Amino acid sequence: MTERRRGGPAPLYHQVYLRLRDTLTEGGDQPTRLPSEPELARRFGVSRVTVRSTLARLEAEGLVRRQRGVGTFAVPVAAPSGPANISGLLENLISVDAATTAETLEWRLVETSPLPGPALYILRLRAYQARAISLTTLHIAAEHAALIDPAAVGDEPVVRILDRAGVVAVSADQAISAVAADARAAAALSVAPGAPLIAMRRLMFDAERRPVLHQESLYAPDRFEYRMTLSRSALTPRARWTPVG
Repeated sequence: MTERRRGGPAPLYHQVYLRLRDTLTEGGDQPTRLPSEPELARRFGVSRVTVRSTLARLEAEGLVRRQRGVGTFAVPVAAPSGPANISGLLENLISVDAATTAETLEWRLVETSPLPGPALYILRLRAYQARAISLTTLHIAAEHAALIDPAAVGDEPVVRILDRAGVVAVSADQAISAVAADARAAAALSVAPGAPLIAMRRLMFDAERRPVLHQESLYAPDRFEYRMTLSRSALTPRARWTPVG
C-alpha cells in the first residue's frame, strides 16, 4: 500500500523526495554526505523501502551518488554546458533552473485557459549568463492563485512554490513539437521571426488527477535537446523500442 500522510495532498514518498530535493538544489550549505537510510527513515517517519526508493529517484536525476557500503553523497549542481536535456517529466530541469535567472513579463487572471475554468496566467523568460534560453507560459488553476506571491517568486520555478504550499504535481501529460517563432518569442529569445523553436507542453496533475498547472515552454534548438534511453523489447524483424525509466 502506498504510504500517505493522513489528509496529505500526495503520497508520503513524494513529500520526502521533495524535501530532500530542495535541500540538494537550493544552493548554500549543501550536505556532502547524506544521513544513512535508517536515520532518514526515522527523521521522516517512513520505512527504509520508501527512503531507498526516494534515493534511487534522486540518483537517477543526478542529484546524489550512492556507494555500496560507504553512503550517499550529494552531487554539486552544475551550470549548464552545451544543450540542456528537456526529456523526462517534472524535475529534469532542476540543475538548469538552479543556475539560471527568470524574469516575469506578465501576470494576470484570465477567464479562458487550457485548464478547466479561469486561471492565473504568467509569462516568464529564463536566461543563463544574460542569454535567454526559454520563454514559458504558465496557467495555474485559479483556486491556487493566492498561493503564489508575484513579489516573492524570484527565479524559482512555479511548480516548486506550489509544492511547498501543499499543491503537489505528481504526474504530467507531455508533448513536444516544433513551431515557428512569432514576433513575441523571436524578440524574447533573440531569434529571427519564423525561426524554428522547440515547443514543450505539460499538463500537470495532483494525486487525484486534478489539473494543477499547464506549462508551455519555447526553446531555441541550439540551446536544448531531447534525449532518452530506449530498450529493445523484442528481437524480431518488427522489434519495438520502449523508453527506459
